[in-house]
Amino acid sequence: MLKKCLILIAGLYSLTGLAATYQAEDFNIEYDEDVPKSIVEKLAQRVKDNRQLVLAYLKQSKEYQGTPIKEKLTVYISKEHRIPYQDWNTIHIPQKRVIAAFSPEQSGRRGMAIIHELTHVYAVSAFRKKLKNNREDRFYDDGIAVFLQHRFGESPEYPDFGTDLYRMVAQKSAEHGGLIPLSDAERVRNAAQSGVARQLAYLQEGAFTQFLIENYGLDAYLKVYRGEDIASVTGKSFTELEQQWANLIAVFS
Repeated sequence: MLKKCLILIAGLYSLTGLAATYQAEDFNIEYDEDVPKSIVEKLAQRVKDNRQLVLAYLKQSKEYQGTPIKEKLTVYISKEHRIPYQDWNTIHIPQKRVIAAFSPEQSGRRGMAIIHELTHVYAVSAFRKKLKNNREDRFYDDGIAVFLQHRFGESPEYPDFGTDLYRMVAQKSAEHGGLIPLSDAERVRNAAQSGVARQLAYLQEGAFTQFLIENYGLDAYLKVYRGEDIASVTGKSFTELEQQWANLIAVFS
């Protein structure tokens, strides 16, 4: 009898830790029940709005072919992750950030980077399928994610915190001692011992994406994103484009 009681008590205790689910038309939100329902509803509206925004921007281009991720989007309000993170059809947003974002007394805290992570779900480059330094090559993926978060985010976010991307690259490259070669940006971003180096790598990916879109258009950028040769698309080699971009950054120095 004692054993049965202990099992029953353990079962009841475990139920209190079970995650709840908020179901929207295009996504679900998973959360612990200690998160107020009002905050979950506000997050759902933010995800809905940002999802529409990301897709509207991408669908401007006839080159956008959708995403290979067909599973329904799931957003986790996570106690485990300290930073927003995307894995296939799932987005993890730290619970502390979610509560801070919708609590007036905690305004000004770091944001949730929802647009950044949604971009990873709805814009998957051909390069992400290829390993580079034993990791997914997200040079272009993080480039457009940083760019769109900067353009359309509700609050200043890492890595630029609301400052113009070109200007921020110039500032952080001065702190770092120079620009990181773009071909090395992913390695540095994943392995940087210095916070400045990691931030600069992110910034450069976003700023180079901005440079390509501004000079060649979203259609051309998405052709490169899909894996077409950049020289065939733009008429210039990657090295030539990098030099032209670096010359522009130097003006902001």
